[in-house]
Amino acid sequence: MARPDSGVSGVLCIDKPLGWTSRDVVNKVGWLLGTRSAGHAGTLDPQASGVLLVALGEATKLVRFLQDARKSYETEILFGSATLSDDADSPVVLTAPLPTDLTTERVQQVLDGWVGWLEQIPPQVSALQTDGVRDYDRVRRGETVLRPPRRVWLEAATVLECHADRCRLQLTCGAGFYVRSLARDLGTALGSAAHVLTLRRVDAGGFAVQEAVAIQTLIDLDAAGRLRAVVPVRDAALRVLPELPIDAATTLLLRQGKHPPWPAELAPTALASCDGELIAMVERVQGETGPVLKVVRGFTSPPMLRQLRPEGELDAGLAPAQQPFEVDAGALEG
Repeated sequence: MARPDSGVSGVLCIDKPLGWTSRDVVNKVGWLLGTRSAGHAGTLDPQASGVLLVALGEATKLVRFLQDARKSYETEILFGSATLSDDADSPVVLTAPLPTDLTTERVQQVLDGWVGWLEQIPPQVSALQTDGVRDYDRVRRGETVLRPPRRVWLEAATVLECHADRCRLQLTCGAGFYVRSLARDLGTALGSAAHVLTLRRVDAGGFAVQEAVAIQTLIDLDAAGRLRAVVPVRDAALRVLPELPIDAATTLLLRQGKHPPWPAELAPTALASCDGELIAMVERVQGETGPVLKVVRGFTSPPMLRQLRPEGELDAGLAPAQQPFEVDAGALEG
């Protein structure tokens, strides 16, 4: 007999171990926390470690915004060889002489020229898909994957050290950026070849690796300890979105599918709340008389706010109302 769902909601910052897929982590966390509603906010390859955000329950509605937030990595790049996947997880397909000037200053000079928006070709081996088939599956079938360049954002790139045949870098970037592609392109720019030797995500969506929980630690905790490790939905959302306090009248307008005016000073996307309760993620759209609010994803209504809805009227664009629940710690045991 299946365990009852615990109803837990929030974000768990996991320090993903080497060798685990992101889906492995989500499945394990969901099982340990007693919920089938779980997803991650940004894939980490099996050979990478570090911050993996696992969203639970209502927090799964934040995944898009957590994915789009900036991320930071530390990586070690090995020069003199290229691999099929642009990391150490596949065979070498090309060898080349080491760069003649593999110094911190020279590598930093190249990276400085890439900071900002740049066109980047994804690795052949990736989770990108065409017609429902992922690129890594195409490569396994012997196909050659050639993707067009994509516009990505590199916020900062710092060379931590270079010696012999390798360099260690710290990178901060936007969604869709491939560190493996940067390694490949860096090798080419220096007249050699290169691939990622190690990769660790140290920050994502406002969560730093210092606050991440190891899988084994989560396993060893009791049910109450696991719950304490979960960051509440509101706290997690405010790490990536500004808050927009709204009153009960504006809340009702949103629930009726109407579009109240958008405050001119606010960012294009925000977290709408009423008396501290989450209402919805909203975005700015152009109305007939100016910018207005539009619901992107709504949250389950707290009891007080459900009373604002006229009898028989359905929410527009928001999650259906549910009875409030308490997390059942007993459902997390085992």
